Amino acid sequence: MGIRDFIESLREHRDKAEKPEALSHTEREEILREAELMVGMAEAAIKELKSVIANRRINLPEEHAVRFAQDVFLYLKDEEERVKAKLR
Repeated sequence: MGIRDFIESLREHRDKAEKPEALSHTEREEILREAELMVGMAEAAIKELKSVIANRRINLPEEHAVRFAQDVFLYLKDEEERVKAKLR
């Protein structure tokens, strides 16, 4: 799953989470399962980026790019966690 796919899935999850009562139990469980997977993917990316930042051989512009990417994944993870909370 690429970042654009991730963002599109998040958008779909948010839309569906706006009216959780309109979802069947099966749909809700499927979205929660997808959200768990997406949160796991974001956490893995955040962890990997953290290890890159810890590498002292990267230069400052690279470090800024990696920190930016890490912030993006933190934001996406938090947003997907909000979806999960609404569906539970």
